[in-house]
Amino acid sequence: MESIDCNRCGKCKEICPSYKVFMSEAFCPRGRLHLFYLFQEGLVPDSNALKERIFSCLLCGSCFSKCPLGINVPDFMYEARQKITKDSKLYLFKYFSLYPHLAFTGLKILEKISPLSSFLQKIKIFPLKLIDKLRVFDKSHEFTKNLKIFNKIKPKGRVALFLGCSVNYLMPSLREAMIDLLSKANFEIIIPKQSCCGAPLLAAGFKEEILSLALKNINIYKSFQIDGVITPCSTCAHFLSSQYKDLTGENVKILNFADLLENSDNIFQDIKSHLQVYFHVSCHSSNYIKDTNKIMEIIKKQGVSLEKKEGCCGFAGLFSFLFEKESMDILKKKVLEYEKADMLISSCPNCIIQFKYMMENKKVMHYIEFIQKNLLKGE
Repeated sequence: MESIDCNRCGKCKEICPSYKVFMSEAFCPRGRLHLFYLFQEGLVPDSNALKERIFSCLLCGSCFSKCPLGINVPDFMYEARQKITKDSKLYLFKYFSLYPHLAFTGLKILEKISPLSSFLQKIKIFPLKLIDKLRVFDKSHEFTKNLKIFNKIKPKGRVALFLGCSVNYLMPSLREAMIDLLSKANFEIIIPKQSCCGAPLLAAGFKEEILSLALKNINIYKSFQIDGVITPCSTCAHFLSSQYKDLTGENVKILNFADLLENSDNIFQDIKSHLQVYFHVSCHSSNYIKDTNKIMEIIKKQGVSLEKKEGCCGFAGLFSFLFEKESMDILKKKVLEYEKADMLISSCPNCIIQFKYMMENKKVMHYIEFIQKNLLKGE
């Protein structure tokens, strides 16, 4: 469908998180579509002003999910980003995806050398708040760099894990929670050598590079006799399935975590919880994966009072890198909604990074880790 088919009804505008902070027609989905059309026709030049409007899209998919005509605005934004001239910050994101180990090693170095990180912020190459957000995570553990297999004698099934960069390099406890929970549900688990899903590459406009990375990931997981792949990251799930299919014609079969836990009631215990627990549904879970309701049913079934909350946290990968102030503005508004929460659980590691930074006095964790720590029966 061509962008000209947009009838400008405004349904996308009222739910667009970037429009709510920029408050300009050019920073809402229909405005960006019109700008992209003018750019294609040669009526708008490749300029910093155009880049600001195209790259300020969070690619959350809210507009797509609400569009009466089914216009996939994020896909148009991906195409626009491929055609616009790229600056140094975008190349940083490119190498973050291609070499995540070096990227996270570099972040650890920046943490320890304050003058260097301050200098990079001063010359506007690197957002200092990103360093602050990552300080709360343990980066001393060994990441998954070699094949690991957890065997079962008579397994219910055989699954592979795709951890995603945030989990692999920042959240070892979530990785271990996944292994523990799936093992107790009697699944054989394979963890191949991990790569980035490529979401940062496509967000920054590097289509050729993500094509290569997508085929690499597809071939890795095709080489195993598995029922499918489980990932704790809704962005990775969306890319491995839908985006890979659009890019290459093939994809990685993604399994819903809740489906794997069906008929596994014997591993859970009922708890009496008086905590006010909010489930923050990430944008990609809400608009693409749509896996939250089944997960919530499992948690509620064990006696947990759980309230579902939706809406962007403002992280959005590249957005928080390029538009740090606006990212924090979105986050501040979202945090106000969660003031009454005793605990916050989420379906996205990146949302957890964002909330942990500003909600130091509240427990924030992934729903998988919540289930593993609170609902599993003891040995």
